[in-house]
Amino acid sequence: MNRQQQTERFLVSAHRLALRRLREQPHGVQEAAAMLARCAQAGPTRVDTYGNAWEVLLEQGVDAIDPIVCAENEHATVLRSVSPLSVLITQAERCQLLRQGREPA
Repeated sequence: MNRQQQTERFLVSAHRLALRRLREQPHGVQEAAAMLARCAQAGPTRVDTYGNAWEVLLEQGVDAIDPIVCAENEHATVLRSVSPLSVLITQAERCQLLRQGREPA
């Protein structure tokens, strides 16, 4: 498994965990929206289109986010790479998921 595949495996796992957490703690939508707002304050970037997509998804809720972000297509891959859901997982969880992502499938 190459580095890109490991990274993608990590991002999918991290988003599945974040979405589970969002279902358990719906107020996490506000945390993710706040993260998105902080990123937008940094000024215009090439990923602004995806920031707008995330705004729409967050407004629609976890049931709308899950099938789009966990899909196996290029759009989902990009959304995962610029995701505000990272605020929903701890550093320890992130490290564990990174280790698991490096293990053979």
